[in-house]
Amino acid sequence: MLPLVKNQTYSYGTGIVHKFGGTSVKNAERMSAVKDLVFNDTHAIIVVSATKGTTDALQQALDAAQNQLPIDPIIDPVITAHALLIDTLLSGEEKSRLRKILHQDAANIKNILSTVAFVTSYSHKIRDLVLSYGELWSAQILSAYLAQDRPAYYLDAIEIIHTYLYQDTLAIDWEKSEACLNEFLQQHPDALWVIPGFTARDSSGRRTILGRNGSDFSAAILAKLVRARELIIWTDVDGVYSADPRKVPSAFVLEELSYHEAVELAYFGAGVLHPKSIAPAIEHHIPILIRNSYNPKAPGTLIHEQIKPPQRSIRGISSIEHVALINIEGAGMLGVSGFAAKVFSLLQAKNISIILISQASSEHSICFAIPSAQAEKALAVLNEHLAFELQERIIEKISVDSHCSILAIVGEGMIGTRGIIAKLSQSLADAHVNIRAIAQGSSERNVSIVLSTQDINRALRAVHGGFYLSNKTISIGIIGSGLVGGTLLEQIEHIRAHLAQHEGINLYVRGIANSKMMRLAQQHLEQPDKVEERPLDLNVFAQHIIAEDMPHAVIIDCTANQDIANHYLTWMEMGAHIITPNKRAGSGDFAYYQAIKARSKAWGRHFLYETTVCAGLPVIKTLQDLIQTGDEIYSIEGTVSGTLGYIFHQLFTGEPYSQVVKQAKQLGYTEPDPRDDLSGMDVARKMVCLARELGLATTLSDVNVENLIPEPLQSVSVEEFLSRLPEFDSLMQQRIDAAKTKGEKLVYVGAITGGG
Repeated sequence: MLPLVKNQTYSYGTGIVHKFGGTSVKNAERMSAVKDLVFNDTHAIIVVSATKGTTDALQQALDAAQNQLPIDPIIDPVITAHALLIDTLLSGEEKSRLRKILHQDAANIKNILSTVAFVTSYSHKIRDLVLSYGELWSAQILSAYLAQDRPAYYLDAIEIIHTYLYQDTLAIDWEKSEACLNEFLQQHPDALWVIPGFTARDSSGRRTILGRNGSDFSAAILAKLVRARELIIWTDVDGVYSADPRKVPSAFVLEELSYHEAVELAYFGAGVLHPKSIAPAIEHHIPILIRNSYNPKAPGTLIHEQIKPPQRSIRGISSIEHVALINIEGAGMLGVSGFAAKVFSLLQAKNISIILISQASSEHSICFAIPSAQAEKALAVLNEHLAFELQERIIEKISVDSHCSILAIVGEGMIGTRGIIAKLSQSLADAHVNIRAIAQGSSERNVSIVLSTQDINRALRAVHGGFYLSNKTISIGIIGSGLVGGTLLEQIEHIRAHLAQHEGINLYVRGIANSKMMRLAQQHLEQPDKVEERPLDLNVFAQHIIAEDMPHAVIIDCTANQDIANHYLTWMEMGAHIITPNKRAGSGDFAYYQAIKARSKAWGRHFLYETTVCAGLPVIKTLQDLIQTGDEIYSIEGTVSGTLGYIFHQLFTGEPYSQVVKQAKQLGYTEPDPRDDLSGMDVARKMVCLARELGLATTLSDVNVENLIPEPLQSVSVEEFLSRLPEFDSLMQQRIDAAKTKGEKLVYVGAITGGG
């Protein structure tokens, strides 16, 4: 622990260090908001980033100069934007002074870039010098703006933060830095000090930078030097989220994190915080608060030591994209000591960073993840220096997949908790995501997995829901908006809130279609009539429902359409589950039926068709249960058509056949064309479905069907059929009378007997 300087007037442990990111100082309006946020601080250190986009523009200018491309179109807009800031916020001498500094800096930058263009290269010292200008400008403008109302001073970070290199690693000279800071703080103890982030002094006295996102690190260094009461990092989001809200809409702001949790989440891609910014705060137990300068009423996320016992096993989920997975395998590696060390030394020599390592105890293979941008260089290095091992078959192959991502789950609650990896694996399996590699440290706070980049959004949502950080979300597409589809929509609307609150399930109907048109929505179709219709395209419809960012998708076919049923296999392969009362797939081509059943098992897709027979009655499920428990089914017989059941019941009340059919159609009991029911094919299809449950290779051609449509009316229009049906009432009445004479009733029966 560094000794405090005696007899100093600055009150240690009472000050606050504020750090404002680029979006928080991007224009005059935001700098005005900064003034409001620090208005009540009697003494504080304010660390600022460059205004949004400035550092990127300076880097682009460097690269353009190196390639001998024009730099003025890049530099001039940056200078103009800062001149506008000065003109808007300042006046008088300060305005003139800073404008002069700005234009002198612009001239210096252009001179440097002219030299870069001449030699077509630049050193890291040139890069550090050019990139640091953004922070220098924003800090000088903000300090001058604050000084209009209260004591505020600009202090260049190179006057305080001293660094040196230790084995190619940038290190902070803490003792020298503290002595320098003390000197300045004693001059004006009750004041605001505005300091540019990102930049520091190296051991030779030149300006250097602390790396991208280095302003966070600058603020943490200063917080440690003054033993700050608190380090507040102001950004443009409400805090650290349980997952990236752009990929997981149900992600929420975490109330608190431990230092260790924050380090893990920051390392694996939580963009609001840099891992380096946490380490300086740990030694003196300095709380770090992540807050939103655009929404200062939000409480933010508190990172500290004494966190409450976790309510969930994991705290949050993070991810890194653009990752390459390199795999080295070969039987000759078994028991060979130092092989891994050799591999990693080769990569270190080329400054290739390793993100994750995984090796099985068999030692037959070792795999590791690196940034995709370094994959080609890494593969070339390994092939060159392991040529002998490859030639002698000590190594069988070195492979690389540059299209990977890493997902990490983090939380203090994981320590000692059984089943974490099992739950992680099950959540991914349910979302049909394959794990390429996995690693867990002995601290148990982090489990990291490598998976294909195309699966990352779906994986994040599945894991977020699987660990009950959010509801499980199901993307639903409904085809057929008639009586069945419309009733289903009403049922979903009725139960959605209950399922979300009590079962942790979000039902999102994201698409509705009929035979000609469709409506699509990114979330849930709350009011379908207000969503623009577009012509039906089944491929577009399916791709929308089976989105990468939705872990679970289901298409519900409420039609009796053969063409829709012909898409089931394709949709299942794309990742959808199928629910349907459509009997076409279950009773149609037998080879297609077998393929659906086989693929649903192989791909882990649900093919749910209970309502193809007897509507909501569990006839098919009962059959399956009987068969799976060893029972043998000898015969099935029954009236399986509700429509025909109603028609024959009404006929026995004395109403004529034609009148009963019209009445059934008006009540919605029949298909739009009642002949679809009266032909008996509906019953035939149901019996084929049941026969196939018994293991019979039955097709429609095997079924004897009695057609209830008079032959002259079988091919006419629906209107003509209904108008002429009374001509044939007497034929049906004769059959009704004959049944009554025997004391019987006429019903339409389906039967499976003797295996057929």
